[in-house]
Amino acid sequence: MRARLATEKISLIIEQGEDGCAYLVWFGPKTSEDMALRPAFQRLPASPDRPVGPVLLPEHGTGFHGIAQIEGFCGETRKRVRLGRPEIIEQEDRIILHANDRVTGIGVSSEFRFDAKDTLVVSTRVSHEGHTSVHLQRMASALLPTPDWASEVLTHAGAWSREGHPARRRWTTGRIEQAGRSGRPGFDGGPTLTMCEAGTGEDAGRALTAHLAWSGPFRLAVEKATDGSGQLLAERLFAAGECQLNNGDSIELPECLIAISGHGLNGVSAAFHEAFRARSRPIHRRVQFNTWEARYFEIDETRCIALAREAAALGAERFVLDDGWFMGRRDDTTSLGDWAVDTERFPNGLQPLVDAVHAEEMDFGLWVEPEMVSPDSDLFRAHPDWVLGHPDRDLATGRNQLVLDLALPAVQDHLHGEIASLLDTYPIAYLKWDCNRDLYPATRYGVARPGDQTEGLYTLLDRLLAAHPDVEIESCASGGGRIDAGIGRFVNRFWTSDATDAIERVRIQRAASLVVPPEMLGTHVGPSPNPITRRQIPMAFRVLTAMFGHFGIEADPGNLSEADRAILARGINIYRSHRVWMTGGRWYRISQAGADPDVQMVTAGNGAQALLRILRTSASSRPHAPHIRLVGLQPDARYRLTELAIEGEPELWPLGEYTGAGLMSHGLALDPGSAVSGRLIHLERAD
Repeated sequence: MRARLATEKISLIIEQGEDGCAYLVWFGPKTSEDMALRPAFQRLPASPDRPVGPVLLPEHGTGFHGIAQIEGFCGETRKRVRLGRPEIIEQEDRIILHANDRVTGIGVSSEFRFDAKDTLVVSTRVSHEGHTSVHLQRMASALLPTPDWASEVLTHAGAWSREGHPARRRWTTGRIEQAGRSGRPGFDGGPTLTMCEAGTGEDAGRALTAHLAWSGPFRLAVEKATDGSGQLLAERLFAAGECQLNNGDSIELPECLIAISGHGLNGVSAAFHEAFRARSRPIHRRVQFNTWEARYFEIDETRCIALAREAAALGAERFVLDDGWFMGRRDDTTSLGDWAVDTERFPNGLQPLVDAVHAEEMDFGLWVEPEMVSPDSDLFRAHPDWVLGHPDRDLATGRNQLVLDLALPAVQDHLHGEIASLLDTYPIAYLKWDCNRDLYPATRYGVARPGDQTEGLYTLLDRLLAAHPDVEIESCASGGGRIDAGIGRFVNRFWTSDATDAIERVRIQRAASLVVPPEMLGTHVGPSPNPITRRQIPMAFRVLTAMFGHFGIEADPGNLSEADRAILARGINIYRSHRVWMTGGRWYRISQAGADPDVQMVTAGNGAQALLRILRTSASSRPHAPHIRLVGLQPDARYRLTELAIEGEPELWPLGEYTGAGLMSHGLALDPGSAVSGRLIHLERAD
């Protein structure tokens, strides 16, 4: 039996062999699916009499020693879970594989479907119909054979304010793993792993990327056996003893999104960007002003009203009041969890500030961190039993705070009431939802529950949005610590990093754009010198870096020179002129990771226009720079190129008309030349 799924470009074929196993015989370009063949495994003297290799829903016990779909055992008999041969169910828009273990009563169903054009979505459900409890140690959301062309693995590494460092490794045998055990995806790239062939770049070569839609502990891995066969694993990571199923119980595992490309990493990104857009809430991309790096905790009604007026004069359209607005909050050591407005700083509540913001034709946003509590807070004093780690005496803190146990209904009810009260009292259009520490210990009475915390967060967000569907939410986790498609269902954008240093942000934003469309990534113009790196960066470079994302301002306008204010205002005007078509556009990383200059481009969905950005962070090693060749244009079309000057006069510099073929094959000398400088060029079809 063969079952087939297809989009306009990609197809997937699953075949059931004579041995009853389900084989993935094709996942790739639809035009080449006639090459779909079941893999052959050579029988060697020291191997099983019936050669075995990676299949779908694999299990141990037949001579296969790779990764099993599920591992667990009965609590009483200690009999292990062992799946039988799967049934293949072909439906109009999906394929379902179902297998049972008749002894333990465990059943596994994996569903394959295409979402948002070319992204494969694998979702798996585990159910229990047996009479004794079953302890499950691990379960795969997706477990697929790897293509034989995959010889390199790309992940990312990093830490707070240091995200987005690519780690590309040769993969010939053994296991390469990307795991997160901190209770949130983390700063090291999160639940994403890419396989590619040697030589794959941004616009050429084959690549396959897997992303787990889950905001808790995770594992993605590729493992290659000595016979050359490989497996791709994506799964929610369970702590010991965390998952026990009784009769009638079931668990839905996180979805895994998979994109395959024959046109480099840009092809993978195109599929993922469409998937994120389809899954996430709409975004309006209003220019934001955030008070954090402008004033930190030094805020009050008078100062904030002045900031709002100065921000509006620059072109800001949303004012976000960050940390420090609630009772007793003077630094990060106290008061988190007491979500009442500080009457010393805001004696009339937030309404006068909201009114001033609205008078400037901006909407109002507010920072909150509902998942956390300060030990020095009224909430903790009233409910010390509401935190993870209870009843441990010496609880480990992070950023001087503890984590509320979101699995407790009482905690969810309390937080929903607090946040809903704010949304009911004030016309809050936007919540910056922060999460400033990892989960440790992720237990209650010693029982592991990191996954319950993530599911509790999803439940809370779902409940809030059901009552307030128009509020926009930003996912912030000490910066880029929680960027994934799981939380993506509830939020409108991600705070990419706490590092607003524009040079750092070139790398950070590029890495995040592998799976997330740039219009969902918060990109702010920060102060100079930067508060984290202490680096002095020209305003024009900061503006150009923020242009390719969701533009915002983090600097105090009162500390800017008149020249910098003029550059920032012009940059905001350019951004506002093009953001509509940029949202939903096709994004291209033209230069390779780590190259200088960094070259990126976004084209409109109808192909009528594009913006090209070139950023150079250091001086060129030679005065004669090579031409920059573009991608993604129509070869037979003519394009009118105009440089949009961020500073100086005139504002528009015509660069001529060229064919798409010429721009892609020969290119133009567009390198900015000097260090920490850039260029922004508008392309418009002239025919």
